[in-house]
Amino acid sequence: MTAPDPGWKALRATDNADWYQIADDVIAIVPKPNARDNEASARESIAVQQRHWRAVGRRGAVVVFMDNLLDQDSGARAVYMKESDPSCTTCYALVGESLFAQAVASVFTGLARPQVETRMFRTLAEALPWIDEMNRTRGGPL
Repeated sequence: MTAPDPGWKALRATDNADWYQIADDVIAIVPKPNARDNEASARESIAVQQRHWRAVGRRGAVVVFMDNLLDQDSGARAVYMKESDPSCTTCYALVGESLFAQAVASVFTGLARPQVETRMFRTLAEALPWIDEMNRTRGGPL
């Protein structure tokens, strides 16, 4: 189970996840234990991201901690693939240590052609250099 770092700023909660600000240009989505992701929850996630980046006036990265996710259906994957907003989001880092989390993330990154660059990492520490580079090259004011 993924737990948020005590230094992260809590932003909000949705039905299936808690949201945190890791840095000015990085937010984290931590699914609740045994969370399920479907078309409706995916649309809600995209809307929350867009509102956040517009409210802070800059583009940024989204880290999704996959270990608590029990299921992600094809409707959710389609929403993330087609409706993610590259004008707001610089990249998605899918982070998961469990084999199941890696399998779910691999299915998405292997089958989908998302509009926003998306990669899988085992840990946040492994993802941060890539996130920093993506934010340097694709970030900035909206």
